[in-house]
Amino acid sequence: MEKETTNYQLILGKLESKASLKQEIYRNTVDVFAIAKKALSKLASRLHQDYTQKDPSVEVAYRDTHQFEAELKFSGDMLLLSMHSNVFNFEEGHRIYSSSYIKSNPCLSYCGVIYIHNFLADSIKYNRLADEGTLIARILVNKEKRFIVEGEGQLGFLYEAFSEYEINEEVLTHIFELAILNCMEMDLQLPPYASVKDITLHQKQTTLAASGYPTGKRLGYLFKSEVQQNNSL
Repeated sequence: MEKETTNYQLILGKLESKASLKQEIYRNTVDVFAIAKKALSKLASRLHQDYTQKDPSVEVAYRDTHQFEAELKFSGDMLLLSMHSNVFNFEEGHRIYSSSYIKSNPCLSYCGVIYIHNFLADSIKYNRLADEGTLIARILVNKEKRFIVEGEGQLGFLYEAFSEYEINEEVLTHIFELAILNCMEMDLQLPPYASVKDITLHQKQTTLAASGYPTGKRLGYLFKSEVQQNNSL
């Protein structure tokens, strides 16, 4: 009976130290995600107003697609903003544990996650399910609404330590601007002709006919040799 009571008290303690903590972080991340959507929408409006008058053929549009998702289309690119519904901690040995901020309270390392992916706009338009996107950055938010960013280019080092302040719309706008610039610097590259010259009839009648050439910025497009190589991995 004493052991059962001890275990029960341990469960109550874990609920207080883990479950309630994660619920608080989830609520914080939901709040930040709402601000992120607002920032992305405003940025889209500015870009649309300032550039489409120069070239109406370049489409800039924001769309709130889901409770946990929004997208910004700019010409041939799509910035996909999404929030994970779960809360995470860092792997053992991560550099974050060496900071005085985390040492002062280990609970501060738990974070909600907001992702910024880059897809080709045509991948979404034509529902090309085989197309690959690229993770440009992820924003990690803790119980104090302080944040770090892991990502490509400048987003890989500008916000690598937990901020001294809560994340806000101005910071999120800056993150999105850097993400857009990163997307625009990555161009589609043609793979070597010899590696894509063969195509099976099955591919032509199914994959290609149904959704177009499977495409991603880093892979160009896939034909027979790539499929065979991928299958051998």
